[in-house]
Amino acid sequence: MAMRYGRYGLSYLSLRLGLALTFLWIGADTFLHPAAWIGYVPETNVGFSREAALAASGVLDVAVGLLLLLQLMPKTAATLAVLKLTAIIAVHGLDPVLARDVGLLGAALALALWPRHYRRHWWRTKFSWFRRKDYGAEV
Repeated sequence: MAMRYGRYGLSYLSLRLGLALTFLWIGADTFLHPAAWIGYVPETNVGFSREAALAASGVLDVAVGLLLLLQLMPKTAATLAVLKLTAIIAVHGLDPVLARDVGLLGAALALALWPRHYRRHWWRTKFSWFRRKDYGAEV
């Protein structure tokens, strides 16, 4: 399904692909180097071991990244990213390492709230008296 965003199409594409590649990279790195990431998982998880919580986080990251990359349910994927990043910030608080998550959260919020269809002059199609009429054209 091709989505049209008017003059903001390139902005949307770069935002979506940048966020997708970031989530794919982090998700893949979670599986490739779990020892580097296990320290970010809190000790107290509700019914999960730290390793299981890290694996679930990696699966979520890869899923969000793939959905954004393939443009399958991009608003849903962006909303999942917003929820995950909000949870990370809520659990860990803001420190110099997690400050970059605020930027990712902003990017994910922008995608989640992006208008479904963007037209530069949407009001012309809404009101019939603004429609362009071609007087004097030969049929």
